[in-house]
Amino acid sequence: MSQGTTNGIDETDTRAVTKANFLFHFAASNEWPVSVKEGAFHLAVVGNERLYAELLDKYAMKMIGAQPLQVHGYAQVRDLPLDDFQHLVYCDVGGAALKSLARGFEETPTVLVSDSPDGLEQGAVINFVSIGNRIRYEINAPDAAKKGVLIGNKIMSWAVK
Repeated sequence: MSQGTTNGIDETDTRAVTKANFLFHFAASNEWPVSVKEGAFHLAVVGNERLYAELLDKYAMKMIGAQPLQVHGYAQVRDLPLDDFQHLVYCDVGGAALKSLARGFEETPTVLVSDSPDGLEQGAVINFVSIGNRIRYEINAPDAAKKGVLIGNKIMSWAVK
């Protein structure tokens, strides 16, 4: 579980809480292509069980426009079914594994979100970065536009790059 107390110590994973909040806003505040605005809105988390649990707890089945949010969790990149469309995919890995995953989404309106020093260079559309004690993010808006996803003004204004 992502929250609890042991011996009076708060065990809330604040990084997971913050990332979950950002991911929900990335889903809700961007303009997605009409072709993916029917049925459920799919958000996948790869390799971060705490983040997956936080999203399930706080955001599962909330609405993204007229679409109910469905959150999917996978332990590793190889577990993610690339045949099933995901609107938003968060992945902890970087480097060659991230680049390979990004290649799998090149022709789809999937927004890949990473937390890697080289995230944007490896193909992520949004990458989390730590600035001081805060989690921020950078965006590759031209890549999002190529996918047919319009990054919302609020999301752009919060980005550091």
